[in-house]
Amino acid sequence: MNNQVVNVEFRKAKSTETLKVNRLINRSRIANDQLRGKRHLNHQEIDLICKTIRKKSRYADRDELMVLMAFHHGFRVSELVDVKWQHVDLRSGQIVIKRLKNGIDTTHPISSKRELMLLRRVHKAQKKPMAGFVFKNERGSPVSVNGFQKTFGKFSELTLGVKWNAHSLRHACGTALIDRGHDLRTVQVYMGHRNIQNTTVYLHESIKQFEKIEW
Repeated sequence: MNNQVVNVEFRKAKSTETLKVNRLINRSRIANDQLRGKRHLNHQEIDLICKTIRKKSRYADRDELMVLMAFHHGFRVSELVDVKWQHVDLRSGQIVIKRLKNGIDTTHPISSKRELMLLRRVHKAQKKPMAGFVFKNERGSPVSVNGFQKTFGKFSELTLGVKWNAHSLRHACGTALIDRGHDLRTVQVYMGHRNIQNTTVYLHESIKQFEKIEW
């Protein structure tokens, strides 16, 4: 009986600690949202972050490539760290996008010359493997979700003065596609959404729809 009481009290204590941590995280996100004033980065800000990475990162090619691929292909961080060489065709400049959360898998062109060049560099540095994870740490293990979140938070804060969550790169992708005039159906498929309602959020982030309004 005493053991049962102790176990219950332990579970309560553990739940209380988890709740405290979650509240701290939520407060941090709210504070950062207020500082940032928006949910997504723009192309110029991402370019600046990449420049900082090139100057200050020990693993500049890998880290810049991760930022560019998350932005260009709308990857969630969990999808990004799971990219494998068998998904990448360097000759044709294409990549198979494997989506999570019941998303739609698609094949994207690698239209950025910088992205393709960095992919080739990283591939060569890894001795041109046919398969396996694209993004590895110094121990040769796959970069973790938490690892990239910390990296992106560090370099975004160094560059812009505010720490950004790496998921903002996915929002940046969707918003940029709308800004460039792509129709909602194209953006839906590109982002891997099964429900177009998930895509309409980028309409609210984009200024494109209001460009013809003048006062």
